[in-house]
Amino acid sequence: MAPPDGFRTGDEVEVSSDEDGFRGAYFEARVVRSMPKIRRYTVDYDAIVDESDRSRRLRETVDARHVRPRPPRHLGATTLGLLTLHQPVDAFYNDAWWVGVVSVAPKGRQTRYRVCFPASREEIEFGADRLRAHLEWIDEQWVLPNPPAPHETPYGPGTQVEVARLKESSPVAWFSALVVKTIWKSYVLVEYINLKNVGDKRLLREIVDLQHIRPRPLCVPVVKFDQHAEVEAFYGNGWWLGVITKVNDNSCYSVKSIHWGKEKEFNLTRLRHHYELVNGQWVQKPQTLPSMDIGEGKVVEVSSDEEGFSGAWFAATVLKLIGKDKFLIQYRNLKTEDETELLTESVDLPHIRPTPPEFPAIDRFRFLEEVDAFYNDGWWVGVITKALENGRYVVYFRSWKEEIEFGHDSLRPHQDWIEGRWVRFSQKLLASVRC
Repeated sequence: MAPPDGFRTGDEVEVSSDEDGFRGAYFEARVVRSMPKIRRYTVDYDAIVDESDRSRRLRETVDARHVRPRPPRHLGATTLGLLTLHQPVDAFYNDAWWVGVVSVAPKGRQTRYRVCFPASREEIEFGADRLRAHLEWIDEQWVLPNPPAPHETPYGPGTQVEVARLKESSPVAWFSALVVKTIWKSYVLVEYINLKNVGDKRLLREIVDLQHIRPRPLCVPVVKFDQHAEVEAFYGNGWWLGVITKVNDNSCYSVKSIHWGKEKEFNLTRLRHHYELVNGQWVQKPQTLPSMDIGEGKVVEVSSDEEGFSGAWFAATVLKLIGKDKFLIQYRNLKTEDETELLTESVDLPHIRPTPPEFPAIDRFRFLEEVDAFYNDGWWVGVITKALENGRYVVYFRSWKEEIEFGHDSLRPHQDWIEGRWVRFSQKLLASVRC
């Protein structure tokens, strides 16, 4: 991103980062050393101090692709009225410039703007001195961003879509909306069909990123649902993912969701099939799941009520049936106290389940995804709290209130064995496990 001849010592620049939480932000800095042969620069940041010596600015060596010149100052927000509604801007926040969109422009004697950040769904108020018109550094020159052509956006004005409601950066429900217009790149202005502003009769509008929008799912007539079916339930003007736990009378169903405090009852008309968007196509997850099959030689997983082991599942082989709903099993990884042979013990049926079905190869687990982690010879349920480099993750365990780092091969998607069926919720919220 540097000019053809590169930056020289003393040049004022802006530096981006690939670090989680800082992607998309640019930090003001000054070049203190140029290394053109290896395409790297050493810079001193203007607003970031060295934690080891807070009297000094932070000095760092960065790749040339993260460095660009500073935009022309005369295009910044220096006078009232320079920036307009829905204009892409850079906002100076937490010592860096972040790309956003003007959501509310000042009127009359007002002097402050409201800026939304569609990727994170935040909205913050700024004075004009903290804003500048957003420019793109393209082909070694600064240019104003152009709105996309109609063929460049997947959703034209008037298209009905669904917009995610987020908690801890993860979708928990979907709300129907109409696309009003595309603002810039992946930023879209939508108007909700069922949501209104507080104390206002007007429908709520929001600028959102395309990553939080999906097409309207298939509308398939439903005659009935089976117990354990994954559904979406219409609640609070949005569609929430849940599982049918009970089929009641009069076409009513009890539904459990990880996002509600307790089960809720819904009429058939307030439920719909759950579909997943795969490569642009709506696909329904098969509801036919494996039944319990335990016999001699079968590989199973066994749980324990013993203190320190509650919640974990250990791989074992069934040796034989020794009574009604009781089995003699041999663990595959746990050994006797003298470590001379594999541990054998009797367990009852409620503490046995089949081995979970394997999923297709997963390239990457997502933030807040619920997983099983292989630790101390067993599988323990936890939540991904951070994705590291080289396929490693930090997992939080509620029972211990502790975070531990794991490699990708030591994790698997979490599934629950409920009344003879495997059930998998797409994600758990961190808030629900840290209570």
